[in-house]
Amino acid sequence: MNKSYIWSLPTRVFHWLFAVIILIAFLTDDDKLLFYHAIAGYSIFILLMFRFSWGYIGPKFSKFKDFDLNIKAVKTFIKSLFKKDNEYLGHNPLASYVMIGMLIITTLIIFTGVLTYGIEEKKGLFNFLGDSFLKDFKSMDNIHEFFANLLLFLIGLHLIGIFIDKLLHKQKAALKSIFTGYKISNSNINIKLNFFQKLFAFLMFVLLIAFLIFNIINPNNKLVAFNNTNKNITIITS
Repeated sequence: MNKSYIWSLPTRVFHWLFAVIILIAFLTDDDKLLFYHAIAGYSIFILLMFRFSWGYIGPKFSKFKDFDLNIKAVKTFIKSLFKKDNEYLGHNPLASYVMIGMLIITTLIIFTGVLTYGIEEKKGLFNFLGDSFLKDFKSMDNIHEFFANLLLFLIGLHLIGIFIDKLLHKQKAALKSIFTGYKISNSNINIKLNFFQKLFAFLMFVLLIAFLIFNIINPNNKLVAFNNTNKNITIITS
């Protein structure tokens, strides 16, 4: 058995930032905490920009083309679930579907969240919608919550998958790999990041930190706290 380096540092940092900020978003889902909820939402959007880009320019196993989405592969995986020689260095077929599902659903959550923030609170990028024909459209919040609940379901599947893998394939160290980057496998594969990949990951991390600092320094910015109130304009003519 070999120790293979599968998950790069940027991939692991994304995973944990994504998990923590998703948790913060759920914990701040309250009218009194909407400012923090909005910041969490935009932060998740930055992480999504990274992950969707990483799916094309990232290293092996992080790229979408390495996700096995073949239905036959899913059936084969389920049938061989209890076999010790069942080895997937990257995402297994079921995990691939859950991962893609989480990324898509989270994107829809962010989109509907920004719209809801604009329509119901008259804040954020779409604050003008609060005075539009959509101002009485209260279903957007329900759609937002529906996708949020769907994400919770997918997170539940993800956690169940981790538990099953830990129970059946403890020797593979799959759970530890999201901390260390290493998996125990029959192969001897070690991914490496090139300069461009390192630079891109660093810049995206800087963007996230800069966004958070920006909101601390300027909390009344147009992204999260701007309120589009109507002002009476008086035109003086001589």
